[in-house]
Amino acid sequence: MSRSKQQARDFGDLERIFLRDYPAKSIFAEAFRNLRANIQFSFMEKKFQCLLVTSSNQDEGKTSIVANLSYAMAQSDKTVLMIDADLRNPFLSNFATTHDSPGLTGIITSLFGVDISIGSLSQYSVSDLFRLISQQKKTGCLHLIGNDHKVDLVFIKGELKDVVWLTRSAEKRLTTNLVKNGLVKQEEMIRAMSRHQSTGQKLGSILVNLGLIKQEDMAHLINIHLMEALHVAQQFKEGRFEFHGQYKSDPESVFSNSVDMNKLYKESIIGDENFLYLKEQIDSAVVETRVDNLFLLPSGTIPPNPSELLGSDTFLFLLQYLKKKFDFIVIDTPPILPASDALLLAPQTDGVVFVVRAGYVNREIVKRTADQLITAHANIIGVVLNQAVMRREGIYSYKYY
Repeated sequence: MSRSKQQARDFGDLERIFLRDYPAKSIFAEAFRNLRANIQFSFMEKKFQCLLVTSSNQDEGKTSIVANLSYAMAQSDKTVLMIDADLRNPFLSNFATTHDSPGLTGIITSLFGVDISIGSLSQYSVSDLFRLISQQKKTGCLHLIGNDHKVDLVFIKGELKDVVWLTRSAEKRLTTNLVKNGLVKQEEMIRAMSRHQSTGQKLGSILVNLGLIKQEDMAHLINIHLMEALHVAQQFKEGRFEFHGQYKSDPESVFSNSVDMNKLYKESIIGDENFLYLKEQIDSAVVETRVDNLFLLPSGTIPPNPSELLGSDTFLFLLQYLKKKFDFIVIDTPPILPASDALLLAPQTDGVVFVVRAGYVNREIVKRTADQLITAHANIIGVVLNQAVMRREGIYSYKYY
């Protein structure tokens, strides 16, 4: 069977088990409303946003649970995103047969691998550049050039290590403020700067080692000094940027190991990060379904290394970004026994829905799967018994999927 015919058949199968096509008062619909309610009760007053759905083996119906649970949640006037993270046998992505989306793998491999050696700050925000450099584990200097200011951000293997406000006025320099505020005498500063020029040692360390200023006072002043530079960098809206693989001086000599620059960077952000490039690219990869409030991020091209992609820092950043955009996220993953993907993702979610097909797997397999989830520190909020035949008092029976 050709791939296009196979996709058409799979999509038809998915449509037949989709809750949208069933009467609101049907047993099928009621089952998923009950599931939605039970999940909400499981969290009680705790806020939950991201659920992972998995099973022990294939053909237990986890994808139909993802689609229909998401549909039921969307009916409560909440925006819901389904993520097809089954990168081995993606079935949920058949909802997006007519949409040209790079999918999850396209975002992770192509988007975050984009060349940022030079460009415009009207296309890439500083937050974009910071995240891309961090994800690409780059070493070098990001040179920001605006109308009024120039700022350098130094990275080592994706970690921010220093920020230099190149156009800082003389009166705002740290050395000037130390003397101006009476913390260090002018002649002492001249002596310290002379030693700095001859040895290359950090000026702050020299002042502390000479006993001219206390360590905690120096650290406080350096933090303020760096924070000012970061605030200037965050304000760049126009201009251009260049990323050089090497800094003009040895990066090891221009930063203080005592400063947590990544923490300082986060503190410098006011409100949410302002993404331009990443927002446009990620948002365009999300597919609108034919159901109000229900969206899908398809799997994309099946990769050779699914576990590495799903366990990457890039995927975690992507998930955090999507959490801010949608009320709820429901992730479809491969079954656990054939692959470890779900075990990697489970700790990053608020809860795991464990799907068990009635009469399909034995109890030992179910127990082994549950033990693996617990070992992975997953929050198993409950088990869905799928394709179960229910009998009440022997009078009648019904079956739901």
